[in-house]
Order: sequence, then structure tokens, then C-alpha cells
Amino acid sequence: MAQKMMVSVKFFGMQRTVTKKDSLDIPVTGEMTVKDILALVKNLYPALNLDEEMLFVTVNQEKASLDRLLGADDSISFLPHISGG
Repeated sequence: MAQKMMVSVKFFGMQRTVTKKDSLDIPVTGEMTVKDILALVKNLYPALNLDEEMLFVTVNQEKASLDRLLGADDSISFLPHISGG
């Protein structure tokens, strides 16, 4: 029996407050991109502020684009851009 391929979305700061979770494991079917996972997370947690234009995305703790293809056991984070002075 084939093992399901999973990715993990890590939540930080206010994301943890909204989701009440540190992370979420999502099964990956076929070729999925970071953008596909973002859409799933936005659907599950509409209260999260996950505007594509305002996010810094990482996969396995390295900067990634929304069109990056995902592999088994990838770890994804959607971090808000931080600005200040």
C-alpha cells in the first residue's frame, strides 16, 4: 500500500492564535504547488490574513515562490512581510 505524501504548514504568531495550532499536515495529491496549499489554508481558515502580495513564503526554511512544486515532507510557512523604521 502506498504511503500518503504529506506536507506541513507551520503557523506563527497571530496565525497560531487564529488556527489554535502550531502546524497543519496536508495530504498532497499529484503535483501541487505552494499556491494550491495556500488556497486550501485560506479556505480552512478564512480569518487568516494571507494576501499573496503581502507574504514571504518559505519551503523547508528557504525562500520559495508560489509556483514551487511540493514534495513529500516539505514544511511550508506563510510569513507576513515585516516593515518598520
